[in-house]
Amino acid sequence: MKRTSGAAYLAERDAASYKRSDAAAFKRPDEKSKPLESRPGWAARQYGNFLAEPPTKPKIFDPILSSTCPDGPLVAKVVTDDMGKEKAGMPTCTWWQFFADGEPETSRGDKLDLSQISSKKEVKLVALVAQMVAKETIDDASSNQGYTTAKGPSPWTAALWSEDKELVRIRRPEGLRTTGVWLVATLQRDGEGWKADAVDELYPEKRLEAVLMLRFKDFVKKEEEVVEEDPMAATRRMLEEAMA
Repeated sequence: MKRTSGAAYLAERDAASYKRSDAAAFKRPDEKSKPLESRPGWAARQYGNFLAEPPTKPKIFDPILSSTCPDGPLVAKVVTDDMGKEKAGMPTCTWWQFFADGEPETSRGDKLDLSQISSKKEVKLVALVAQMVAKETIDDASSNQGYTTAKGPSPWTAALWSEDKELVRIRRPEGLRTTGVWLVATLQRDGEGWKADAVDELYPEKRLEAVLMLRFKDFVKKEEEVVEEDPMAATRRMLEEAMA
């Protein structure tokens, strides 16, 4: 039997203890024992991937920007996404008719017969505009101390029909304010029929007539410019006529 001194026994015991502690120090810790915030991928699972592109909204419909149609009745349909709800406004349509001679005429409503207006005068262009009749407001005393706050506009959709054919269909996702007017489409003579084209432009209500006259200046009859006679030239002419 091998005999060892007490000092040698203690040295061997300490060396074995150091080896066990070193192995524990280099041992890979269990992932489940780590705190949640220190685990790989925890932040992405918790808050989502901010670098990922947001999902695209599905297209509601394919727009129709241009079509041809014969003389006949037309029907315009302009709606908002919140129509049918309480206090929701109702869009109205107005047809601006530009003639070869004279000032443009307007007719309110969602229907227009091209054959009837063509028999009266030579129509060069018809513009369809839409606007909101009443203001959309919300009166909530608990949230705004009794003040009436304007409601944000909802998306608008406009369509133009001729009998069973859809001529124009467009959508304005941002909608329009109650003080604005939406120029939806135009109809112009195309041989024996008509051609409908989508426009999709917004104008202020108070300046609508002036803007439309400028927008369609090529279809507005230009007034003959009256040249005023110079006073001296007029006096000389009158003297010559009196002495003749």
